[in-house]
Amino acid sequence: MAVAIMSHHLNSLSPLFSSPIMHSKSHMESRNTSVVKNLQILFDEQSSIPLVKRTAHPDLKRISSQTLATLLDEQPDNLCIIDARYPFEYSGGHITSAQNIYTEHELRLLFTKLITSSSSRPSKIIFHCEFSSERGPRLCRLFRSLDRQYNISNYPYLSFPSIYLLDGGYSDFFNHSSCKQYCQPNGYVSMFEQKYTQELKIHRHDKKVANNKILTKKLVEQQGPIQFCMS
Repeated sequence: MAVAIMSHHLNSLSPLFSSPIMHSKSHMESRNTSVVKNLQILFDEQSSIPLVKRTAHPDLKRISSQTLATLLDEQPDNLCIIDARYPFEYSGGHITSAQNIYTEHELRLLFTKLITSSSSRPSKIIFHCEFSSERGPRLCRLFRSLDRQYNISNYPYLSFPSIYLLDGGYSDFFNHSSCKQYCQPNGYVSMFEQKYTQELKIHRHDKKVANNKILTKKLVEQQGPIQFCMS
């Protein structure tokens, strides 16, 4: 009789002991499946999307203007194009559906919006500036860093595994005859256009101020508030 009662108690307690293990196992299996799918997406895209090799910014995957034009034809709804140029450049002509995001603050807001959105996420995110030599690469790296931070407990999983830099930037895209049709308005304003000298100064000043604020915030987070001694 005692054995039967003890057996009954053990059976009733067994879910309490097995549940955490089962949950942990289920979580690990789910995580592993996500990582495998993530890597499979990267493998499939690297096999199907031709990449451009450059010595500059070798850590970033580049695609050509012709490849972007093909993607705009075949899967425009799956793309998110980030134009990192200043507003006066963007207004003078930009790639169809491109979003003008040129500050770190704006990019952080976009990342949060994409992560929390109930609609489907873009499968490919493409960055560029005028020549994709400085502003585009900088925001591209920041976006990847934000993704890494968001998925820090799920490494190497990424919410947006497929991000690219447009080789040659808007300048190259606009000057390809087969790509011009994807520019609206159909124009090209250089960052150093003479009549926008004042706007350029303002944007550069604002950028410097914003960067100083970010640097100050990081220092405060690392070292705590600055203490002033009164003598």
